[in-house]
Amino acid sequence: MKKFPFSLTVAFVAAVVLVATSKVAPAAGQQGPESANTGIEKDQMLLAQAETSGHKKTKKPLANVDEHGVILKGYDAVAYFKQNKAVKGDPKYASRYEDATYYFASAEDKSEFDKAPAKYAPQYGGFCANSMRKRRLGDIDPNAFFIYKGKLYVCTSEKGLKEFSAKPEENIQAADKNWDFYKVPSNPGFNRYFGS
Repeated sequence: MKKFPFSLTVAFVAAVVLVATSKVAPAAGQQGPESANTGIEKDQMLLAQAETSGHKKTKKPLANVDEHGVILKGYDAVAYFKQNKAVKGDPKYASRYEDATYYFASAEDKSEFDKAPAKYAPQYGGFCANSMRKRRLGDIDPNAFFIYKGKLYVCTSEKGLKEFSAKPEENIQAADKNWDFYKVPSNPGFNRYFGS
C-alpha cells in the first residue's frame, strides 16, 4: 500500500473536519448552527487548526492537564480504586503516562500505577465523561467520579455524575463513540487507510 505524505494526511483530516462543521439549514423549530453554542464546532475547529499547523510531530494523546501537564487536578488515580475516594496527590510521588503527569499520595500508589498505568488512567483523557457523552470536552471536579467495570470516569459536577451514572452502559457507549471522534488522527483504521 502506498504511503501518503504527512501534508496530504493533514489536508484530508482538515477537509473531514471542515465538512463535518459545514452549516446546514436547521429543521423547523430548531436553532441554526450560528446560534447554537455547543462547543462542538469550536472543538472541531481547534482540531483542524492543530492538524494543519505544519508540525510534523506525531499527534500526542489528548489529555485534560493543567499548565504543568498534571492530570486529574493532581489527585491520586490509584486512590480512587483503593480507597473509593478522591485523595490529593503529592508532587514528590509523580509518574508520567501518555504525556500526562500523575501525582500520588504515597510511594505505594505510585508503584501500583507504574505497574499498570492504563488500569488506573481516567477514561477520555481525564475529561468529563458526561460532557463526552454529549460530544464535548469538559473540565472535571476530581470529587465527582464513578468507577464502573474497573474503569475510572470523572465528571464536571455531582449533577453530571448522577446523569452519567444513571444509565452507565448506554452513556459509556455514547461517550466511547464520541471519544473516537477526538482521536481520529491516531485511529488505527485511519492510519491503516493511509498506509502508516
